[in-house]
Amino acid sequence: MSPAIKHPHLVLFIAAWCVADLLIPLLIRASHRLGILDRPGGHKGQRVPVPFLGGVGIFAAFTVGVCATPFLVDIDDVYPFLAVLLCGAVVMTLGLLDDLRPINAVYKLTVLFVATLVLASCGITLELFPKIAWNLPNIAITLLWIVGVTSAMNSLDNTDGVVGGVSAIAAAFILAIAWGTSPGNAQPWLSYLAVALLGACLGFLRYNFHPARIYLGDNGAFFVGYCLATLLVFAHYSKDPLQAVLVPALILAVPIFDLLLATALRIRDGQVRTVRAAILYCGRDHLAHLFMAMGMSKVQTALAIYALAIAGGVAGLLVLASPRPGIYLSIAGLYGTLLVAVGATAGRFRRRLDAAARPELASGEPSAESAAADEARFLEKSAAPDRARVAQD
Repeated sequence: MSPAIKHPHLVLFIAAWCVADLLIPLLIRASHRLGILDRPGGHKGQRVPVPFLGGVGIFAAFTVGVCATPFLVDIDDVYPFLAVLLCGAVVMTLGLLDDLRPINAVYKLTVLFVATLVLASCGITLELFPKIAWNLPNIAITLLWIVGVTSAMNSLDNTDGVVGGVSAIAAAFILAIAWGTSPGNAQPWLSYLAVALLGACLGFLRYNFHPARIYLGDNGAFFVGYCLATLLVFAHYSKDPLQAVLVPALILAVPIFDLLLATALRIRDGQVRTVRAAILYCGRDHLAHLFMAMGMSKVQTALAIYALAIAGGVAGLLVLASPRPGIYLSIAGLYGTLLVAVGATAGRFRRRLDAAARPELASGEPSAESAAADEARFLEKSAAPDRARVAQD
């Protein structure tokens, strides 16, 4: 038995934050030296190459937090948490390989399916249907949830600081749910996982907020999407199935809504006509892009999306605390109306995106002169702290 300490959550939070905060600069330098960079071009909006190993830093920080937990508190069964960590490593690696060389969607789905089966073997599945046929209905809906959230997070990762901040906000609300209103309804293990993820995301966000020095990459978007989806499966909400569905959907409403809005607008404008086209289409027409087309800066855009995510989390907590369906359905309806109003207003600006973009970005390729100049300034800025330390030594 490990000796319990008085404030394990605070220790885990600080540990995860510090690991991310110390590791991310090392990943930035290593990425530049090795040429592991996300370069301008296509539908991308940046003008300089940027490292994309942010997910590696978040995963490492989260792992330290999870592995430190048994040394801080008394535990009985670690297998579910080892399963979360092991599957997280697999999903993060899958994203990293996809960053380096795109992977077929069928292979990605196969990996996520195997990860879902591993989680199910440890009892981590949604329980919306009776346990029949080896619990296949619940396993199938769990797979759909994990794949959907992972895809939504990957799509939302298009503007500095957005996914890092939204993930931290979601983790904070999961922590609030796990904390409970009394020791009797607290979920300690869920709170340890949530606080580790919260610290890791905030440690990363310092370097990802505009102007970003590092991106999440698919490795990070896949991992935080998988992790948030799994934690929300892991949580216990209510015996009311509708309430149990609404709470996680509200906490992750922003990435889900962003994916649905972008798809709906593409269908409206005739840019996608098949399911395969909708899955493969990439463009600068997500919620963040629409906000910037309305005149917001990147910082204002990130803060606006944070506000929507916080509103969704608050709505989720209110739904969880509501005693009657009429009350929690009204709360969910009000928030849904807000999202629809935001989407309808922002959607009017989609057709202005190409016209509002700079000429070289409208064509999908920055001019060679501007890209070279921007890259030189970026590398000069990145090297400045190193030269300052050498001078002090």
